[in-house]
Amino acid sequence: MARYNFADLGAWADATEAKMNFVMKSSISDVLVAAQTTQIGITQGATSFVEGKIPVGDTAELVNSLTVDGATGPDAYVVAIAGMQIGDYKRFGWTAPHAMHVEVGTSKMAGRHFVGKNAAKFSEFVAARVAEVRS
Repeated sequence: MARYNFADLGAWADATEAKMNFVMKSSISDVLVAAQTTQIGITQGATSFVEGKIPVGDTAELVNSLTVDGATGPDAYVVAIAGMQIGDYKRFGWTAPHAMHVEVGTSKMAGRHFVGKNAAKFSEFVAARVAEVRS
């Protein structure tokens, strides 16, 4: 019968939990970094756009409207994610009045899908971070 050193088992468990937290935090951050990646807006002279990027106009109101747990601003997610543990729940949202119109579009404008396109890549981000901790 194999004998286990519980100190080694505890260290292995701690290391595994740390890796899981790294993957979770980094993957969520990857989604938000991608969603907050800017491109010039129509009001700034853009003639086209790339789905998945957030357009920035004169005031940068949309990119600056990211809110998480009451904190606002383009980098509000950084502090929120840093304090997360596996199983925590956070709600991230863009509160500019036109955020949903920019995301999904209107009859006069195609959606930019800066949230949806990047949220759909979450599994890819997780896989990349898992590969990172395994190497």
